Amino acid sequence: MASFSSLSRRRFAQVAAILVASTALATPAFAADLKIAMILPGPITDNDWNSVGYNGLQAAGKALGVETAYVENVTDADAERLLRDFAGRGFNLIFAHSFSFGDAALNAAEDFPDTTFMAGTAASLAPNLGTYSNPDYQGAYLAGMLAAGASKTGSVGWVGGMPAPNMLANLHAYEAGAKEIKPDAKVLHTFIGSWFDPPKAKEAAIAQVEQGADVLSAQGVGVIDAAISKNVLALGAMTDQNHLGPQNVLTSVTWDLGPLVTAVGKAVQDGTWKSENWSLGIAAGSVGLADFHGLDRNVDPAVLKAVEDKIAAIKAGTFEVPLDTTEVQ
Repeated sequence: MASFSSLSRRRFAQVAAILVASTALATPAFAADLKIAMILPGPITDNDWNSVGYNGLQAAGKALGVETAYVENVTDADAERLLRDFAGRGFNLIFAHSFSFGDAALNAAEDFPDTTFMAGTAASLAPNLGTYSNPDYQGAYLAGMLAAGASKTGSVGWVGGMPAPNMLANLHAYEAGAKEIKPDAKVLHTFIGSWFDPPKAKEAAIAQVEQGADVLSAQGVGVIDAAISKNVLALGAMTDQNHLGPQNVLTSVTWDLGPLVTAVGKAVQDGTWKSENWSLGIAAGSVGLADFHGLDRNVDPAVLKAVEDKIAAIKAGTFEVPLDTTEVQ
């Protein structure tokens, strides 16, 4: 993954703006015979970001009855070559499922104007390159409420990969949710500098527990292992991760990418696709909370009711989770 620290504050603001709203640029060629491909930065078995991408691709393929293909464990150095390969093989909708694949997608899109590209949380768009974001910050707010409600020490933790806009939004929303329940809650955070480094994520999480955190937000593989080893609670991400720690994973903020990939595919098929930010959250049923598997007994019933009410307010449009991508130390 490319380092985000090299981006200027101005460019950072541009990325944040794309996540909030974007302007349609153009519509690519009509594609009745749709073929969808995706490149992913990690293993599709990670029960996390890559699993979500793979599952979304497969769901769209089934829903639309079209051919799909993917490559997992793609490095930044190989991303552009693989995008070009898929385009050259006739795949006319290609997802680059990583923030750090944005430049590769932009370069490939320039040379394949009749192919539609979608890059995750991309910083720049083109007539045939759109972006899509994971508004899991909406779920992170709920997770923060639950973390504060379950914490006995008043300190909760958060461990993520890189300080990309979507991760910063997640962190800030988690902290805001925690402080809604406990205004004096202490929220520890760590960016480990990698999107996939389980040992480092576990080490960072253990360090937070040793500083007093007794509930951890697992924004990377390895955090749940730390929760198990230190006997504290964790909040999973992307998929229902309770099976990774049945006695420790309170719930998970889930993301179902299938509806989005399907919607993009339909738009490409009928010629209505636009280069813009595509994002489906809680109101659309794409972001939510997994089952508690009985662990809700660790949370004050009043907090559980507050979370339910917050979900209802988000769906009704009477509450909007703040989207804050401010850089942190």
